[in-house]
Amino acid sequence: MNILMCNERFLFRFGMDRTLILLGQHLTTIGHRVSAMAHQGDRAVLEGLFSRVIDVPVQVDDYLRLDELTAAWLETAWNECFAHAAPPEVVVVGGWPFFSAIPFLRRTGAAVVFVDFGAVPLDGYSGGALAVQEQVRRLRRRYLGEASLVIAISEFIARSQSRIDVGDKVPVLPVLLGADHLETPTWSADRVSPGRSRGELDRRLAGRRTVLALGRWEPGCYKNSEAAFEVLDRLRADVPDAALLILDEPAKVTIPGGLRDAVFPIGYPDDAALVDLMRRVDLGISVSRWEGFNLPLAEMQWLGRPALAFDLAAHPEVVVHPWYLCRDTAEMAAKASAVLLDRGLDAAAGREASARFRDRFRWRRFTETCADAFAGLVRETSRPVAPGRQPAVIVDVTNATRDPANPGVIRVSRRVGRELQRHVRPLFVVWDDALATYVLPTLAEYRQLGQFNGPEIVDGAPVSDPAFRTLLTELPGWRGPGPTWLLLTETLSAQRAPGVVRFARAHGLALAAIFYDAIPVLHPEWCNEEIVGHHAQYMRSLSGCDVLLPISHFSGTCLTEFWKQEGLHGGLVRPHLLPGEFGGGPRATEVRAPSGDEVKILCVSTLEPRKNHLGLVRACLHMQERFPTLAWSLTMVGNRYAGASDIIETIEALAATNPRIRWLGVVDDAELVRRYRDATFTVYPSFIEGFGMPILESLWHGRPCICSRENALGELASGGGCLPTDVRDEQALADAIHRLATDRGLLATLTEEAVQRKITTWNEYVEGLLSILAINEGGIMADVTPITQNARDWSDIVYPGCLRENWQMHDSERLALTALLARRRPRCAIEIGTYQGGSLSLLSQYCEMVFSIDIDPDIPQKLRHLNNVSFLTGPSSAVLPLLFKELDANGIPVEFILIDADHSAEGVRGDIERVLEYVPRTPLLVAAHDSFNPDCRQGMLEARWSRSPYVQWVDLDLVPGRLVENGGPFHRQLWGGLALAYLSPDRRVRDLELQRSADGMFQAMNEYAQRAR
Repeated sequence: MNILMCNERFLFRFGMDRTLILLGQHLTTIGHRVSAMAHQGDRAVLEGLFSRVIDVPVQVDDYLRLDELTAAWLETAWNECFAHAAPPEVVVVGGWPFFSAIPFLRRTGAAVVFVDFGAVPLDGYSGGALAVQEQVRRLRRRYLGEASLVIAISEFIARSQSRIDVGDKVPVLPVLLGADHLETPTWSADRVSPGRSRGELDRRLAGRRTVLALGRWEPGCYKNSEAAFEVLDRLRADVPDAALLILDEPAKVTIPGGLRDAVFPIGYPDDAALVDLMRRVDLGISVSRWEGFNLPLAEMQWLGRPALAFDLAAHPEVVVHPWYLCRDTAEMAAKASAVLLDRGLDAAAGREASARFRDRFRWRRFTETCADAFAGLVRETSRPVAPGRQPAVIVDVTNATRDPANPGVIRVSRRVGRELQRHVRPLFVVWDDALATYVLPTLAEYRQLGQFNGPEIVDGAPVSDPAFRTLLTELPGWRGPGPTWLLLTETLSAQRAPGVVRFARAHGLALAAIFYDAIPVLHPEWCNEEIVGHHAQYMRSLSGCDVLLPISHFSGTCLTEFWKQEGLHGGLVRPHLLPGEFGGGPRATEVRAPSGDEVKILCVSTLEPRKNHLGLVRACLHMQERFPTLAWSLTMVGNRYAGASDIIETIEALAATNPRIRWLGVVDDAELVRRYRDATFTVYPSFIEGFGMPILESLWHGRPCICSRENALGELASGGGCLPTDVRDEQALADAIHRLATDRGLLATLTEEAVQRKITTWNEYVEGLLSILAINEGGIMADVTPITQNARDWSDIVYPGCLRENWQMHDSERLALTALLARRRPRCAIEIGTYQGGSLSLLSQYCEMVFSIDIDPDIPQKLRHLNNVSFLTGPSSAVLPLLFKELDANGIPVEFILIDADHSAEGVRGDIERVLEYVPRTPLLVAAHDSFNPDCRQGMLEARWSRSPYVQWVDLDLVPGRLVENGGPFHRQLWGGLALAYLSPDRRVRDLELQRSADGMFQAMNEYAQRAR
């Protein structure tokens, strides 16, 4: 991927800057191309880590305007910055001063990821510094909801800020940072600043016990640096020779008179010197009152040195062991004394905690999690598909007609089938291995399919005789009158999958499949031999599908990466996340406190190795040993798993000897609802999932869930209501369970998040699925014919979801318009003159909101499926000025106008001149074409182009197969001209920007033309 990282500074002595640099460095290491953009930075360091370093030259007297001016500069300079390099697919924003630039960055077509370090507390700030912090908060609330993803550096940041600022608009993914960067120091003082001799300092500290104040020295604010003096003063009562080291210049630190012989400001050591210092000091202390992560604390702990911090903010997530958390300075001084006098944490416990910390806090984990999220954003198609007429759908329910239980995949198959019945008349079929074709279900199979809220048996449903199966192809009218989809809602066996693909191709069916996970390929050790043996072949066969619907971004990435490794090219991969609705009970709409004093823990999951039931039970038993007075119970619900008899036997044996542990096996939905409602919280201890439906089902019932923070489980946990932990670490899992069992405040907060969280229903999921499969004139699979005939029209690829008849443009002009929209991604667009709606349907694909102006009163009815289009009926001379006025009044800038010149010369000339009179709020692109009409061409020629000092026009005469940029104002020989104008907000000509827009248009059009061929 091409990744651009934006931040005000990239200076190693600041934690936020260092984090972004390390992320960029590790992304480069694993093969991505990473550029940096900043106002200032350690260039000697950056040029060795990034492929490019782009300086932002914006300098202002009023620092509060830096954010808006940076956004303005970025829009002007963007094309120049990437004139000789591929534009970024992902832009990583660290915060100020790039908040206001987020909407523009999205319009470039890049995914924008905001790494949330949090807005710091305002205590102690005043004047300009306070104004800046307040501005940051305003900008966060205004712009974070327009990002593609927010990555919070801790669950504390995600809970206290990220999710509050973005609401349900943007997913939030908490990912803890790494600490192992100290193994390979990057910032060297001889490359950035003059080195310092430590000889004199070493002589003065000889024989003394030393304490390092972690992090930069900032008294008078949330950093609370001056509190280190209070800790030292108390500490010296027990340890008189204690000395405090401060990371600042001596001239900048005011030391209390009684401590001057014990406080040593040592400046800003480089990486190597700081590592050496941390290893030599006896203790580190962090007196900060707020930290989103606390990188210096993590660094100290990585080196195996003791470090104390206050029990607040993100410290409980980062500290190596709870013993090192302190309530106040008095406790910190007491624990510091204990450490320095060798009376601290038990050595064995300390070594065990340190080993766990070093295993977890690695940059590779942080980087790979981020990279996976980035890849999911890049691969996700963002263009909406017009719903239109609902498609004919045949659903493969082979396994759901036979399985008496209701595991995850079967639950999806049944619920999708039932919800489909609300919208279309699906035809359910079963694959017959002996006949190698589809047959109709028997009545008994229908009844099994209908269990657990599966499809209903409707009157007239075709049924097979058990003794003599009815072939699908023998059923009259089994295919719809138009294109028909075969939908695979289940995982297929290796033997069945190739036959299913051949069947679809032989009968001209469009083929779509829900893809669940690649776990048997990624982790064969956790699956039985039968599944492991066929799953890779199944994933290969899926490349024969037209549309793949992974149930999470994680699963989608796994599938495409597998295809890439296998040298395969599949169809459209469009992640479509599963819903969280539980079919057997209503959504919890209010917070319900658990009843009684007993902590009732519920786990809902099939008993298979990767689900980690034994780890959960051992974690509960560890908790029981440490806290014998805590009243708790663990109830497990789930089916047996073939090949995991040892797990079942162990669970049964433990349940027989410990009355707190119960395994209920398979229960019906009514019983499961009762268990959810009776639970205090749930635990889903699985190591890896393609989705993790029990998490959302728990939240559906208003019960928080403890789960992993990795893979797709981390995606779900990031939305709120969950307490993520390292489920592989039984002690960490035990700590999380005990924390949620005893911290009523945390339980109440997570319960509130669970109740308030937006959870998709099954009906919404199926509506989205049908939208993806829409097959009318505006659908993505129009005019489907058997692929064996190789008859798909190239326009299906270039214009998915668009009306493609009566555009009145040459193909090359349509490509130009498509390229322009794909490059600019306008938020608000206007089309004047809709005609048959071809170009309007294209605008609706690429723009957030579109306004259509036409005198034809039937247009709104004919094109009502374009959900993001507002139709205004009447003469453009009256409607357009009123629309401009209303949009300006509501602060909505117009970014693109298409004049579809299909009427009189006078009308076209009037439309163009009304647009020229408009002063846009933001750079505005205007395109016009003559619709093969000589009157329209005449009107375009007569308009007052030359008398508009803030307009430049490029006339593109685009003949199929050839691109020619004309020298004159318009080419007078051929009809079919497309003209492009750039309107500047300040009414001044922007020749360079215009030329870049035109050049970019040509470049993108060539790319589209190559794809079409």
